[in-house]
Amino acid sequence: MARYDQLASRVYTETRMPSGTRDLVLALGWVTLRDPRRHDPAIGTWARTREVMNTDNKRIWQLIAEDVPRYDFDLHDKAPMGCQAPMVRVQRLCGRNTMYGFSEFDPATGWMTYWGFCNRPRCREYMRTIEQRAKGSKDRAPEPIPNAGGLLPLFFSWNWEAKYRKAMALIKFRSSWEPPSYGLSADEWPEVPGQEKPKAFPKLRLIASGGEVIQRARPKLVIA
Repeated sequence: MARYDQLASRVYTETRMPSGTRDLVLALGWVTLRDPRRHDPAIGTWARTREVMNTDNKRIWQLIAEDVPRYDFDLHDKAPMGCQAPMVRVQRLCGRNTMYGFSEFDPATGWMTYWGFCNRPRCREYMRTIEQRAKGSKDRAPEPIPNAGGLLPLFFSWNWEAKYRKAMALIKFRSSWEPPSYGLSADEWPEVPGQEKPKAFPKLRLIASGGEVIQRARPKLVIA
């Protein structure tokens, strides 16, 4: 009971946890730690998890696909629409329709920022410094540090790479996904300024047999 309470407490303090991922983690934790049927050899962990969540197999794969470790440009680039050059006499950006646009890649994180400017002479003048800085930045930047997904491996030890690949092929129809070199678990990724780094929980081991995850004995906590 104490271990499940610890898991639930940890899940609810993770601010980056989407509601679907949170529900899946809690359901898996319940099935492996508290469920009265957790020692029943006739039912696998994932089959029981589907029952507990009152969902189907497709929904489980959707939740796994949503947790695929990746870099999502839209999560960090909140650039406003329109020209981004500052106005001279008022505290706001120009905002006119853009005529020139380009991307800049951060040399530390590999993250991309999109810049757009209108054709006003002073806006284009402001643009030139940024444009020069951005030239070649993609070639100099490292592989983008992931900023999404990677939360399920915080709690459960399993062959997540294979499952993420299958989820991407089944749900996202993309078989070209490759795991980031930084690791599958979000607690392995380098820290990024302004981004809260998640903390790993002592992992519950999920045992796979014949493609289905089952629990053969009382789960063991695995220290990451």
